[in-house]
Amino acid sequence: MRNIWVYVVGGMVAIGAIVSIKGVIGDNESSQSAARKPTATATANAATAKVEAPKPDASFDKVELTKDDFVLGKEAAPVTLVEYASLTCPHCAQFHQNTLPAVKKEYIETGKVKLVYRDFPLDQLALSGSMIARCAGRDRYFAFIDVMFAQQATWARDTNPLAALSRIARLGGMSQAKFDECIKDKKVADAVVQQRLDGDKKFGINATPTVIINGKRYSGGLTIEQLRAVVDQLLK
Repeated sequence: MRNIWVYVVGGMVAIGAIVSIKGVIGDNESSQSAARKPTATATANAATAKVEAPKPDASFDKVELTKDDFVLGKEAAPVTLVEYASLTCPHCAQFHQNTLPAVKKEYIETGKVKLVYRDFPLDQLALSGSMIARCAGRDRYFAFIDVMFAQQATWARDTNPLAALSRIARLGGMSQAKFDECIKDKKVADAVVQQRLDGDKKFGINATPTVIINGKRYSGGLTIEQLRAVVDQLLK
C-alpha cells in the first residue's frame, strides 16, 4: 500500500523537472534445493484452499456514477467495482497486472461486474499520465491505462519521464503536438484533480489502490482470491 501525501495543484499544470522514481528490485533466486520444494499434495491443497472474504474498512449507502466516469463492462452488471488508483503506484500496477486480468475474464466479460476506474494521482507524474489517458479519448482510455501500468517500471523511472510518457502516447496513436497540448490543458488537469479530491472527501480514500465493491471499501487492493470471495458472495 502506498500512503498518500497531500499536495496542492492550482492554476496551470507545472511542467518543470520531475524527480524520477527509483526503486530497488531484489534478485529472484535461480533455484531451490529439493528439500524446500513443495510436494504435489501441498500444491494442490494450496490451490483449492478456501479464502475468506476480507472485511471492508468502511461502508457507504450509495456510490453514484457520473457521466464523466470511465466504465468497463455492462451497465446492468449487478456488482460495481470502483477502483481508485495512481499511475505511479507500484501496488496499483501489481493489481492491474496480477488481479484485474482474471477479474475481466471471470466477471466483467461475463456481465457480472462493471469496473469504474477513478484517478487518484499521488504526484505530478501520475497526474500527467492520467491527463494523457483522458486526452486519448474514451475508446482508447483503458488501453492507455493498461499500457501505463504494464510499463510503469520503465517510464516512471526514466531520467526524463515525460519524454518516456510521450513515446507511449505516440505508440498509442497520439501525435507529439496533441501530447504537448494535452499536458498543458488546465481543464483536463482540473478534472483529474477534482476526482482525487472527491475520492478523499466522499469516501475517505487514503491509500492506493483502494476498491469499493457495491459500497464496501477495501483499502490497499485485494488479491484475486480475496476479490472472488467478496464478489461471489454478492452474486449468490
